[in-house]
Amino acid sequence: MTQSTTASNPGDRIEQHARLQQLIGCSVSELARLLQEETKNFLLHRPSDDLPGLALFFIAITGRASNQERSDNAWACIYQQYAPLVLTWVTQHQSAAPILGQDGSAPLINAAFAKFSQALSPANIENFDSLAAILKYLKMCVHSVIADELRSRRSRQNEESLELGEYTEPVITDPADEVVSNAVALDLWQAILQELKGENEQVLIYLSFMQKMGFFLTFGDFGIAELFLLNKKWLVKQRHKKVCIS
Repeated sequence: MTQSTTASNPGDRIEQHARLQQLIGCSVSELARLLQEETKNFLLHRPSDDLPGLALFFIAITGRASNQERSDNAWACIYQQYAPLVLTWVTQHQSAAPILGQDGSAPLINAAFAKFSQALSPANIENFDSLAAILKYLKMCVHSVIADELRSRRSRQNEESLELGEYTEPVITDPADEVVSNAVALDLWQAILQELKGENEQVLIYLSFMQKMGFFLTFGDFGIAELFLLNKKWLVKQRHKKVCIS
C-alpha cells in the first residue's frame, strides 16, 4: 500500500539505514501516525515514504526479546493498518470461498499474521529493505494459510469417511480375474454356437456382437446365464424375421 523507497546505490543505502534506525527509536504511536500519513499520500498518488512502516515491522520483530510490550504495541498498529489489506488478499483467493462461507475471514487473517510473525526473526528481518518486500511476504503467508486450511479440511473429511465406513479401497485389477473372465466368455460363445443353424447365422452373430451391429452386450454387465438367454432370444428373433421375409 505504500511506495518503496529502496536505495539504489551504496551511499543512499547507508543513509536510508541510518534514517531507519532513527525511526526505530521513535515511539510506536508516532510511527503509526507517520505510517497513516504516508499511506494516505500513496493512495492519493503523492510522493510517499515507506520507512515508518518498515520501522514498525522491525520493532515488532526485533523487540520481542528486548521489549515485549513495545513489540506488542507495534504488532497492534500493524494489524490495525494492514488487516483490511490482508482481508482483500483473502477474498481474492480463488480457493478461499468455502472457508469464508463457513468460518468467515477473521480466522484466516489471524492465521496469516501468526504465520508471518513465526516465520520472521531478528536475523532474517534484515533481509527486507523495503515495506513492499515485507508486504509481499505477508501476502505469501496468506496464500500459505489458505492452502494449509484446505489440506486440513480434506484430511478431516477423509478421517470422518473412515469412521463412517464410507472409504472405498481403490480397485486393483487381478490378472487371475481376467483369466477366469476369459474362460467364462469362451464357455458362453461355445453355448451360443451350439444354438446356431448353419454358416449364415454364425455370420449374423459375428456381425452383431463383434462389429457392434444390432444390439451389443457387454459381458461385465450380465452373468453367463443371462447372456445366454438374451443371445438366444435375439437369435430366435432374427430367425423369425428371416421366416417372415421368406
